[in-house]
Amino acid sequence: MTREHLTLRFAQTEEALIVLFCEVDDAYRLLNPRSDRYGTLKRLSDSEVITLALFQQLRATESQRSFLRDAERFFAHLFPGVVGLSPSSFHRRLRKLRRYLEPLRRSVLPELVGEPETLLVDSTLLSVLHPRQVSQSAGFEGASWVRWGSFSVYGVKLHLVCSTNRIPLSYELTAANVAEIKLTEELLGAAKLEERPARRLFGDLAYRSGALEEALAETGILLVTERSRQYGKRQQVEVAFASLKREFRLGETLATTLVGLATRIAAKIAAYTYGFYVNRIMGRPQGRIKELWT
Repeated sequence: MTREHLTLRFAQTEEALIVLFCEVDDAYRLLNPRSDRYGTLKRLSDSEVITLALFQQLRATESQRSFLRDAERFFAHLFPGVVGLSPSSFHRRLRKLRRYLEPLRRSVLPELVGEPETLLVDSTLLSVLHPRQVSQSAGFEGASWVRWGSFSVYGVKLHLVCSTNRIPLSYELTAANVAEIKLTEELLGAAKLEERPARRLFGDLAYRSGALEEALAETGILLVTERSRQYGKRQQVEVAFASLKREFRLGETLATTLVGLATRIAAKIAAYTYGFYVNRIMGRPQGRIKELWT
């Protein structure tokens, strides 16, 4: 009975992986029509590399060596080029393709957003080095110290705007000491869906600013920072951050450079979004992501 359950679960994961590849491949060909150039010289196509990168994040495997070993063992029939592929080769290909991660993610957003008139904004700190490591090294480019409660954190800050059904619309990575209100208008500009403009923005007290409120009012957006007027909706952005940290290990990347960190965060948020999208295509509950990929 247990073996039958595992077989069924593996079949579902394989089906989801095929759906993921088909969606990525279709969207990528529109973004990069010349993607087939030198295709015969590549062990894996660009679409396969991007799909595997998203699959790695959906399985919450930070080590590329460990992920490629599992992919070769269980999914080589879907991706023959993964056999014998070195982590360094995979990493180089992904770094070259990282600029397509966000455009690919944004291509599926219109079908996922639930209530676009209300948007949610929040930020979270990501520690990149232990304090002892900071004192023993030259630090981490782009990171900074910031006071958090009763202790200090050396890291970066992820700013995020999402919809009320936890779909990330736009995000930005900054040093940890950058104030939330400085990124709000830029994030909203990137999050706008032209046919369905936002009317309200829910944030916590860190976004309370008379200047920001006036600036948003000029564009027709009401800034709401009082919890009593948010009717529990702002909690959805906190749930999104919790899922990214707990299930996608957002704060546990093995990145050693700012470019590597940005690439991993882009892959995690893209994988999170495509997890919702694949569930919708397969007729599954939209928010139940991880049980399909582990």
